[in-house]
Amino acid sequence: MANESEHWVFYFDPNRCIGCHACSISCKQFHGRGSDTDDWRTVTHHEVGEYPNVQDVPISMSCMHCHDAPCEKVCPTNAIEKRESDGIVTISRDDCIGCKYCGWACPFGAVVYGDEGLMSKCNMCLGQGSGGGADVEDTPKHELEDQVDPNCVSDCVGEAIKAGPQNEIIEEASQAAAERFKSGAVANGRVIVEPLQDSTSAVDGSVDATTEVTTPFNAGD
Repeated sequence: MANESEHWVFYFDPNRCIGCHACSISCKQFHGRGSDTDDWRTVTHHEVGEYPNVQDVPISMSCMHCHDAPCEKVCPTNAIEKRESDGIVTISRDDCIGCKYCGWACPFGAVVYGDEGLMSKCNMCLGQGSGGGADVEDTPKHELEDQVDPNCVSDCVGEAIKAGPQNEIIEEASQAAAERFKSGAVANGRVIVEPLQDSTSAVDGSVDATTEVTTPFNAGD
């Protein structure tokens, strides 16, 4: 079993994000998601400051492949698995019964209902489409053949999103972001987020305001 430091995590820098939604569009195209809404990866916009000094802060988020994966714990059919080799959380379409327990348990609304009455979510492009990755051998993603970077990462115009083994990604982050991640200041240590240049509270609040900010319309619904 891999050490948690070798598990894959996402990194986000709000200072580099331009809010173009290329990440969510790329995700939908690669996985054949509907074009009418963002669900696996969401981009929301938040106003920071007071007039006339107002700033638009876009926040891009998806499943965080949590170290404690509450969705996995509540699944009655063991359809959800956090892979031991790289920590990526997958959903088996063969075992899912669409009970929505995982959608309700996820504090970030990352697991969504709707595909043929089943649940789906980001799989870090370990596989393609709903349920992709569930049948991939449990070898670290970066050691598998024919693997691609998550499309949200490769198509990000501002290079605001990164993904990879925690011990590698944290080395690329600023000291402030690394310290906040290790302390659990943002999303209880599930994702590495750079502090906003003028304010960290705006980003922290957006990441943690799960009900109003990050929950897709069909999460667990």
